[in-house]
Amino acid sequence: MSDRPVVLFPGLGAYSAGVLRQTRHSHEEVDRTFEEIDRTAALSGVPSVSAALFDGDPRPVRELLAEPAEVLQLAIFGVSLAVYRILTAQGMRPRLLVGHSFGEMAALVAAGAFTLADGVRLVCARTAALAPWEGRGGMAAIGTDEATAGHLVGVLGESDLVIGCLNAPRQTVVAGPLEDLDRAERVAAALDLLFARLHLPYASHHPSMRPAMADFVARTADIRRQPLRQAVYSPIHRRRYTDDDDLRQALAECLVRPVRFTETVRSLHAMGCTTFIESGALNALTKCVEQTVPAVRTFAPLTDPTQEETGLRAATLSASDGRSHPPGSEPRTSGDVVRPGGHAEAVPEAQVVGVAMPPARAGSAPDRSRVVAQLQQLYAQALEYPPELLTEDALLEAELGVDSLKQTALLAKVVGRFGLRVQAGDLRVWELPTLGRIADYVTATESTG
Repeated sequence: MSDRPVVLFPGLGAYSAGVLRQTRHSHEEVDRTFEEIDRTAALSGVPSVSAALFDGDPRPVRELLAEPAEVLQLAIFGVSLAVYRILTAQGMRPRLLVGHSFGEMAALVAAGAFTLADGVRLVCARTAALAPWEGRGGMAAIGTDEATAGHLVGVLGESDLVIGCLNAPRQTVVAGPLEDLDRAERVAAALDLLFARLHLPYASHHPSMRPAMADFVARTADIRRQPLRQAVYSPIHRRRYTDDDDLRQALAECLVRPVRFTETVRSLHAMGCTTFIESGALNALTKCVEQTVPAVRTFAPLTDPTQEETGLRAATLSASDGRSHPPGSEPRTSGDVVRPGGHAEAVPEAQVVGVAMPPARAGSAPDRSRVVAQLQQLYAQALEYPPELLTEDALLEAELGVDSLKQTALLAKVVGRFGLRVQAGDLRVWELPTLGRIADYVTATESTG
């Protein structure tokens, strides 16, 4: 019997500029999905999500963050469902669906528990219920295990921080008040632990969000669930959903309970699940799978917007026969992930000081080749990678195995190295996936600085 895949539905970080722009011309599922999302969202006064994704030039996430919150969230929700519809139309037969946090709503719609229109209403209700908490808290990923993260929180003494997500053996997310996150960041720096703020305006998976639960349930009172047509496993409730579950209440509880994704992956692996497909932009969840269990195959079809069709075909064929995939689109295997030179968790300050060339002067237009050379030196020393691997076009995460947490820490070093007049926290790793793109950004920023 072929290995039927586990399909993963990512949360609110799963956005990539240009996503599905090429794919929509060859797969009608994309436009059909977003046309229905637009019709339903318009009833709540939400601007067109299709226009935000597909009109004009591809929009970086910082531009979508300036729109009503529903636009970006419905874009992420819609991308997940459009990908799932494409894969199933091409013959994929999943064994199980798993949603990560916000992704549980897309997973339940994909499983038939809610219609797409009701799924849109769930997303809008969630956004409205959380609106009063915007700016009052946040979340941050720490490059360490649950126990160490727990000790770090304990060291802070009178702190309202909690562990919100357990994503991988060495990736733990904490949530709580902004001032407590500031203190945690200083402690993490003293311990040489990677620490990256998440671009969320509130502290999800935190007990303080309990009032939002009742608000969400009230706003969704007239939404009726349907029987599940596909099994769905919740990393928050730590079990499969059943037809007896009150799914609106279960989704409300997702606002305050922690996400135990690492435990979920290990449990599914023990059950014999060895193929995982990410139904959404980028590859955050499949990377976590690779870091958690051995001997699994992972597919993230939308890692590169220019190669989506190849990625979708590879995922479909592999899920159908367990073997086939187009040339150049082989699955990633947890035992084969490229990590040259070992596993560098921290980025010591001394390693990223350029020696061969001085930084460009602020306000001048630096020579791009000089910037590329400095970036190659910085990244090679910090990651202990052979410099020849760090080409301009090599995808840092998809090809070189540099996870988003390390990339975030390195971008902070880039800001300091070149004296850029930006906040490191404003840079998104998914918009700067290669050294070439980073060099373009540095050159443009210096030229206009």
